[in-house]
Amino acid sequence: MVNLMTKMVPIAITILSCKDRYIFLKRRNPPYEGLWSLVGGKIITGEHIQTAAKREIVEETGTTQVQAYNYRGIVSERLVDRDGTLSAHFLIFVGHAIVDDFKMNHHEGTLSLFTTEEIDSNSSHFLPSDFEMFRRFREKSGGAQMHEAELLHDEKGYHLTYYRVIANEH
Repeated sequence: MVNLMTKMVPIAITILSCKDRYIFLKRRNPPYEGLWSLVGGKIITGEHIQTAAKREIVEETGTTQVQAYNYRGIVSERLVDRDGTLSAHFLIFVGHAIVDDFKMNHHEGTLSLFTTEEIDSNSSHFLPSDFEMFRRFREKSGGAQMHEAELLHDEKGYHLTYYRVIANEH
């Protein structure tokens, strides 16, 4: 069921490398509270994607410099309630960047470093769609990709209903 009051929200998130590990943010606020997620946030009207991504990185990590930002792809992510009502629709621009420093605490949540192995072995502690984006966009591919995802939010938490790559039609 579509909620006509729900608007599509553009988001810039970044897979952040720092000293051979990756930075994730444990969110304090809904949606996705209590889960580790990629760093990012809303794109301000008039702001370009790379500018928004770098601003969000600096705001959420307190880093002194963002290096080697690279756009990786886009994800159309729907968040639905257990009755099937669309509660949010995000258009997520995914990038990758490198930082050398960060501050552990932020008003959005706590930041921590993880190895790829730690992320894989603790996947249930990560936002399911961000976990998939991390897996699929961590390594640079031949070009930007388009993906679709749907998360179900119920009394047990957030569950990935589907995550798929949208193939280019020829």
